[in-house]
Amino acid sequence: MQINHLLSRSLYVLVTAILLVGTLVFIYNGDYNFILPFYILSTILFLGLFVLSRAPQNPLSLTFFALTVCIVTWSFAIFKYWISPDSGQALFWAIIANIGVAFLGPVFILFTEMFPREEAPSSIWMKSVWFWPALLLVIAVCFRLVIKDVVFTAQDHSVVPGPLFVVYNLFFIFCAGRGFLYLLKKYRVLTGIVKMQIKYVFLGTFLSTFFALITNALLPFLGNSSLIQIGPYFTVILVAFTSYAIVRHRLMSIEVVVQRSAVYAAATVMILAFYALAVIISETIFRRIMGYSSVVITALAAIVIAIVYQPLVHAFQELTDRLFFRGRYDYQKTLREISHEIASVIKLEELTRLITASFVETMKLSEISFLLSEREGEHFRSVAVNVPRYKLIEIDVASPIIFWLSYSKEISVRDEIEEEIGRLKSIGGEAGDRSKLLEQVRDEMERLNIPVWVPIVAQEKLIGIIALGEKLSGDIFTTEDLGLLNTLANQTAVALDNARLYNEVLSMKNYSEEILQSMTNGVLTTDNRGKIITFNFMAEYITGRKTAVVINKSCEEIWGARGTITQAVENTLKDRAYINFETSIASPERGLVPVSLSSTLLRDGQGKKLGALISLHDQSEIKELEDKVRRADKLSALATMAAGMAHEIKNPLSSMKVFAQLLPKKYDDPEYRQKLEEVLRREIDRIDRIVESLLGFTRATVPTFEIARITELLDKTIQDFEDQAERAGVKIIKLYSDLPEIEVDRNQISQAFSNFVLNAIQAMPEGGELSISASPGKKVEDIIQNVKIKFSDTGHGIAEDMQKKLFDPFFTTKYGGTGLGLTITHSIIDGHRGYIDVESKLGKGTAFTVTLPVRQGLV
Repeated sequence: MQINHLLSRSLYVLVTAILLVGTLVFIYNGDYNFILPFYILSTILFLGLFVLSRAPQNPLSLTFFALTVCIVTWSFAIFKYWISPDSGQALFWAIIANIGVAFLGPVFILFTEMFPREEAPSSIWMKSVWFWPALLLVIAVCFRLVIKDVVFTAQDHSVVPGPLFVVYNLFFIFCAGRGFLYLLKKYRVLTGIVKMQIKYVFLGTFLSTFFALITNALLPFLGNSSLIQIGPYFTVILVAFTSYAIVRHRLMSIEVVVQRSAVYAAATVMILAFYALAVIISETIFRRIMGYSSVVITALAAIVIAIVYQPLVHAFQELTDRLFFRGRYDYQKTLREISHEIASVIKLEELTRLITASFVETMKLSEISFLLSEREGEHFRSVAVNVPRYKLIEIDVASPIIFWLSYSKEISVRDEIEEEIGRLKSIGGEAGDRSKLLEQVRDEMERLNIPVWVPIVAQEKLIGIIALGEKLSGDIFTTEDLGLLNTLANQTAVALDNARLYNEVLSMKNYSEEILQSMTNGVLTTDNRGKIITFNFMAEYITGRKTAVVINKSCEEIWGARGTITQAVENTLKDRAYINFETSIASPERGLVPVSLSSTLLRDGQGKKLGALISLHDQSEIKELEDKVRRADKLSALATMAAGMAHEIKNPLSSMKVFAQLLPKKYDDPEYRQKLEEVLRREIDRIDRIVESLLGFTRATVPTFEIARITELLDKTIQDFEDQAERAGVKIIKLYSDLPEIEVDRNQISQAFSNFVLNAIQAMPEGGELSISASPGKKVEDIIQNVKIKFSDTGHGIAEDMQKKLFDPFFTTKYGGTGLGLTITHSIIDGHRGYIDVESKLGKGTAFTVTLPVRQGLV
């Protein structure tokens, strides 16, 4: 947890405890008059501490906290002044109050210079220039040159102005005016949410200052000090508005705040009136006349209130919207209506036109764009639509905006991003990386000149974006606007799914029609019982069956129960369709014909199954090209292997050549002959291993598949290496799940497993653990499609730069290895339509995960 979050949470607990304890103490001592001021001062101090806890290192937070301290000092002193029993104490607290106000003016100027951000940073000397006259006025206050004395009267007590009383008040008015000028200047220049923040601070400050000057400066100067105690209460307006402007990002417009306050106040007054009327009726009629208890009537009234209060608030809300906020009410009502219409839209173009046109007209946007992720997933591109002020945008998926929207899944506003950057920079530390990312996001927003980005998320994935320009009116997007936009985004995500589904169905229909007309693919359709209904010319050519022979006959009659097309139709009717599945079909004329098979379950408008559609694409030419490419790859690989083999054999031959050259001279040397025997035997064995490995690689044949249990093959492999593992101090751990039988070539798979086990044992010369697990992989409708076999050792591991070369011929990391083991293993797994994943860390071990399909054909 970050320190500012910890401080915020601790602050809540601390303030709550202080309020509870303080209330109990005042009640216990009978000081009821101080409870309300205590709550007010505690609230002001809490808001100052709360803002400070959110960003302790931020100078703006520190300045605001200093502002609240001055306000609390002045407010507390005013209250103590008012309840002082004699003129001496009253004079003391009046002096303290004036000291607080003397510093309040310069602190306010400093705060307005820095809020919401400092446009032109100044030196410490310039920041402190207004504190020097404040310090002189504090000295004057202490010498009773501002307030000479306090006079008690029968009604109240009032201050006696000193010779500098007017100068003192003029200085405060000057500081307040200076601060207001700073705010006005920034308000004219800045835009967006920053402008709204200044609006809040200006309004709160103006109201607080205006009322406080009347009660605590103007009236006392005119000789009326009876309202001095009310002055501190107005500071809550300033502190509350300013705290909200600093902390909140998505600000509600002030009109909405006032409106809602009025709505709830009116509803509460009506409810209280109703409740009072119910109590009066129960007391005067039912209790006095009829003798019934008023508790029943009161309880019934409470129930009625609970039922009607929220509807009453809603009714007042709509009424005030219609009467006082007509413009905003109209477009927000329109947006709500759009959210209901979106769900019924199917066509993507119609959906785009509905959203963009409605937004432009109702919200009066300068520009708008509706972006969707392309099928290849590399770009987000604007949907082409003819709408005024529509902007065409194309963004790469690597864009910072796309990354941020995918991560946050929330509406992103440029002004909020800018504010968050400033906050993170003031925190420092780990927040620096986040601020750099946000700077990139902000720069991208500015480059595209789009300030608001609304993500459309479906199943936790970003599928689209609604990009909004500025409002033509210059207003910001309020909390209500963004809430509506978020609702619309959710509705749009659902509508996009519907639109995509509609487009897919329409495309499939058009595609099927095109296939039937162009005769490029073989197409057949069946009913729910597998009886063939449609069979085109290309289907005749691919399958070798004539249309007249197959029409109105079942697939099983034509191709048998285990036939490829028969199984494809059966699985499709069970809602397990195929898309571009590569298989072969036996043709009486052409033999085995390689095809790409796709299938679709046909339904009517009510969702009832009508049958299945099978599309067959002849891949004979493609396979021939693939064979040519494969032969070229083999030639390339052979050249690489030949070069590697020459290098591998040349090393032992060099050693043998040296000893052969020395043979005539050192034949009689016994030590030489012994060394010669060792070298010749070792190097010849090495050449023999290289040749045998190469022959094993070149002899690799097409796998012969049969049904087998993968766990039995693993157990057989482990049994072959148990003695070697025991000698090496390697403990083998088996972790098997319940798996179905799969189609494999037993000998080839056993060879591949042996290579993994042998490599793992050799990677742990000082002992360790070899964990072999077999678990289910991908499932479709609870049917296991593939299995995963994982070999994990605790050996020395493999460097990251070497992992990419593991399957290259003659690449090895161990002494004496040929470098062909993993190459052969990779070839075997590839022949089984599987793949190998490698995870390794130096010093921690290596894990090879083999994924094999359960069936090599249709399932």
